[in-house]
Amino acid sequence: MDIFLKHKKIFALTFFLIIGLAIYGNSFDNQLFWDDDDNIINNVYIKDWRYLPNFFTESLISGAGQVSNYWRPLLLMSFAIDYRLWGLAPFGFHLTNVLLHLIAAWLIFLLLNKLIRIAEPELAQSEPVNLGRWFMDKSIWLPFLVSLLFLIHSVQTEAITYVAGRADPLSSVFCLLAIYYYVLYKQSNHLWQYGASLVFFLFGLLTKEQVILLPLLLILVEVVFFSKTLDKKVIIKALKLSLPFLVVAAAYFTLRITILNFNDILHGFTYDAVYSNSVWLRLLTFCSVMLGYFKLLFIPANLQMAREVAMVNSFFSWPVIVFILLMALIFWLGLKTWAKDRLIAFGLLWFFIILLPRTNILQINRPMYEHWLYLPLMGFWLALICLAALFYKKIKNNNPAFGRKLFYAGLALITVYILFLGFLTIKRNQDWQNPIIFYKKNLAYTPNSFIQHNNLGMAYAAAGRLADSVAEYQTAIKIQDIYPQAHYNLANSLRDLGRLDEALAEYEKAILISPSFQAPYNNLLAIYLSQNDRAKAEDVLERAKREFDEFNYYYIAGAVYYNFGDYDQAIKLWRQALELNQDNLQLRLMIDQARQKKNLK
Repeated sequence: MDIFLKHKKIFALTFFLIIGLAIYGNSFDNQLFWDDDDNIINNVYIKDWRYLPNFFTESLISGAGQVSNYWRPLLLMSFAIDYRLWGLAPFGFHLTNVLLHLIAAWLIFLLLNKLIRIAEPELAQSEPVNLGRWFMDKSIWLPFLVSLLFLIHSVQTEAITYVAGRADPLSSVFCLLAIYYYVLYKQSNHLWQYGASLVFFLFGLLTKEQVILLPLLLILVEVVFFSKTLDKKVIIKALKLSLPFLVVAAAYFTLRITILNFNDILHGFTYDAVYSNSVWLRLLTFCSVMLGYFKLLFIPANLQMAREVAMVNSFFSWPVIVFILLMALIFWLGLKTWAKDRLIAFGLLWFFIILLPRTNILQINRPMYEHWLYLPLMGFWLALICLAALFYKKIKNNNPAFGRKLFYAGLALITVYILFLGFLTIKRNQDWQNPIIFYKKNLAYTPNSFIQHNNLGMAYAAAGRLADSVAEYQTAIKIQDIYPQAHYNLANSLRDLGRLDEALAEYEKAILISPSFQAPYNNLLAIYLSQNDRAKAEDVLERAKREFDEFNYYYIAGAVYYNFGDYDQAIKLWRQALELNQDNLQLRLMIDQARQKKNLK
């Protein structure tokens, strides 16, 4: 038993490794899909190290020919390393996600262990002498329980089982390391530890935008654990200590809204709708979202990706009133328990600080995602467990016999709850098995979702179930006929079924909705060329020439000839495009591929 006492860090890591692999082991064979397509499968940048500089100058999915608001070089680097090790085999990508999740859980254990011993110095002065006392030590059992809940909670699957969700565990690892080394610096005053904290902060920013909030978390740690009182001097001291982090955050923010602003980052998700145009309505709706989050944290049932949230348009609606009352209760509890256990206030503030960007004051892509709870979950359970422990301690002091019974009842309840969460996580992993299962599961909750029907249609098409894909695309179009992609996808399936006249009509509908959508022009040209109908092919090219600039015109025309097998003409057109954009590495790669295809003919 002495080995557990001497090596609690290794014991915790080993335990988390065993539990984590047991819980997530059934996800290792799950397919890559949805955002995995642009992040990994179609992303040429992660497949060749010569594109490494592009990780730092372009958006996350530029290597797939797309543009996004996200700039995440280290996330791309992690995908590139996985690709080098495993190719496109899903196993390796899933393994990395799970290992990152295990490391994050372990770091939470280490961080909380250290913070609790700072908050309650008497724990650091009396080490447990046996295994039983070890588990009764608050600096052991509390971090262990919080980390275990963080590890197995099924709401985490959106960040772990879904490979494209890796930004959450990877950025959280850097964030936790930054805080951990900051705490070490505060204890030892070794400057290199402060420097390490700053470096990990920078790594976090290169992984996910939300890490910009880290200076607020450092200020929180400083105020809660390294200050006896809460006054102006304490706040000023905390601000001074976090100043280098604030400077880095300001520099990062400046770069993101200027040089590294790929898609109007501050307004990239706005659209012409009442919800989008009203900050007030978004804040009211956020009250409802928060109630949904609390429900998921307790009972993670009906998990789904891209869930729909009903807009709240009245201050006097029940979600707003309940949320305000709940916030008042939380604020009161934080103040009431501050003197007895600061960990409660710390956990609550940790939870709400990290969720700050999700208030939708600046429009974000959706009102609610489960993976946004990834790191906030730690603070929620820390506060709740500490509150329960205070309640138990009060009862035990008044009635030791009843307190003992309550202890065993609580132990049984938390054991059952942990097993319940583990079961739900294993079950949820199965929903991510392949895109057909996944989208059908989502449609059970959101039957009128355009995107889910469209994506299910694409999954059916990829599986060769063309008739089923046609039905899904048609349903998507009936729900919302404003997107060209559904008509384009429908046309592709109709073409593959040999129903060319219908396919041509759908390509034209896609162009009618969005004349600047390039893909339909490519396929129209390919069909007309295959029919030797040069007149119609030239008409399509003329329309493309009017719609697009020279570069995109040559790009489109080259793609058509490439797909049609005329590699000489494709190379010629792409070279003309390259003359207009010498720095386009993706186009150079396409020319190389065309040459290889030509040599194989």
